[in-house]
Amino acid sequence: MLLAFNKSLITACIVSVSLLSTSGPILAADNLMIITEDYPPLNFVENGVLRGPSVDIVKAIQDRLNIKNVIKVYPWARGYHLLKTKTNTALFSTTLSKKREGLFKWVGPIAEKKIGFFAKKSRGIRLKSLADAQGFMIGVQRDGVGMQLLEEWGHKKIDASTGAEANLKKLMGGRNDLWFSSNATVAGNSKKLNIDVNELEQVLVIDNTFMYIAFNEGTSDEIINLWQDTYDALVKEGVVKNIFQQHDLKSLYPTFH
Repeated sequence: MLLAFNKSLITACIVSVSLLSTSGPILAADNLMIITEDYPPLNFVENGVLRGPSVDIVKAIQDRLNIKNVIKVYPWARGYHLLKTKTNTALFSTTLSKKREGLFKWVGPIAEKKIGFFAKKSRGIRLKSLADAQGFMIGVQRDGVGMQLLEEWGHKKIDASTGAEANLKKLMGGRNDLWFSSNATVAGNSKKLNIDVNELEQVLVIDNTFMYIAFNEGTSDEIINLWQDTYDALVKEGVVKNIFQQHDLKSLYPTFH
């Protein structure tokens, strides 16, 4: 009986070791390619170093799962192509849209992007609807989606610039009353121009979207669940909120939580 017991015990131990070698963190690390792009302020390269709250969140998940994969930085088009075509590929920060929802598997949300009208806080501008913005000069990116939307909505007082920095400078200098943009773009360019983002406020939200870590659809559900459970634990512990506070980007913390 004793020999039989010991034989059973040894067999159980072998099975346990076998299970550990094909699941959990080891499985999650197996051939996983993690990609991001230069998209400040969420994820960007500064002086050769990858920074941003989304980067810190992904690294925190990696640390919990004992994953050593190096995060690769690619242009968006290349990263997105790999995400679509290569199993065990993850790309962040990726906006979850209706068109994309069924194409990938998702972990998050890791950030919230609010699109709408921004103004200098000192102006005291208050908007309750799109109609309220009609009398104001609105800065927007030339030929961008925002400009197209404003034209569709019948706005006539539009000042189009080639980039976000120009729009922010015009807003701060009083040339424009409003800037149609997202909180991520506002925060990122405020840092770039050394402008206190607290001098600005979003006076009307038109739409909000959530950003995730997107995985190729061929990635196993076991890996997705492991990443999501780990991320949820970091949220519950307050680690994720603290990351956004450390970067002075509390406005991008996803209210979905």
